[in-house]
Amino acid sequence: MVSAGRRAYSMAEGNRAADKFVAACEQKGYTCEKTPRKVDIEEHIDYYVHRGSRSTVGVDVKGGNHPKTIWIEFKNVRGEKGSLQGKADFMAFELAEAGGFIMVLREELLSWAEENVEKTFVGKKEATRKLYTREGREDVISRIWWSDLQQLPSYSVIPYAV
Repeated sequence: MVSAGRRAYSMAEGNRAADKFVAACEQKGYTCEKTPRKVDIEEHIDYYVHRGSRSTVGVDVKGGNHPKTIWIEFKNVRGEKGSLQGKADFMAFELAEAGGFIMVLREELLSWAEENVEKTFVGKKEATRKLYTREGREDVISRIWWSDLQQLPSYSVIPYAV
């Protein structure tokens, strides 16, 4: 069970990252539209990003990453489809070391993860490119390296707003 303090901290971190993402997008001339709660939860799309006349894309924003590593989610805490299997076009991972938000196509990351994450369940410390489930939850997650994302053809960085 997650403590109320941990839940509040996670919510605050998520909101902070989301605010920074919107500011970074606006600096590039994009506009962001927050999705309804149902779309956020069920489809794993936090924002629709309107890129002028070019296109509108759905983005799942992930904050709170550790230096050089990123957690990816195959199944969520309820055992349902995780963010990798959502409907977002892109995933945006905040990573201070990259100077902003790493953007990758969700389906490209899912394909990479299916090929490169070992289907063995391990403890948290051993969860790099292996599966991990947190106690009391039904999630299936894995930790990958920032350098893993850099291999993806869609990899780009939206820098923090200045």
